[in-house]
Amino acid sequence: MDLTQIPIFAEMAKRLQWLTARQNVIAQNVANANTPGYTTSDLKPLDFAKLLNGQQTTLQLATADPAHLGAPPDAASAATGGFERADTGSPVALEEQMMLLSQTATDFNFTTALYQKQIALIKDAIGH
Repeated sequence: MDLTQIPIFAEMAKRLQWLTARQNVIAQNVANANTPGYTTSDLKPLDFAKLLNGQQTTLQLATADPAHLGAPPDAASAATGGFERADTGSPVALEEQMMLLSQTATDFNFTTALYQKQIALIKDAIGH
């Protein structure tokens, strides 16, 4: 059974991807804290209503022939997992970045716990 075919699992997986990409962006902010002129950035939050309607997804390049190669992701897009990045324009405040990192870790833990609970419900439903 492919759990990504079940909408709630697909959305939780997308949320986990977004949280992972956000952690990468925050890590870049912290790594560049002493870089002159560097300003912080973050990912734009996922819009749950758009997710439900299928309007907020990562687009992939379509190819007309299986022999065609897809476009390679650029470095910025690869670092954010295809999610939209928002520059805040403010200098790096390590305390603020650590708070964002902690919030992201908490959200990740919450989402994985929810994922595990949903799997447990499915197992109970099939009597496993």
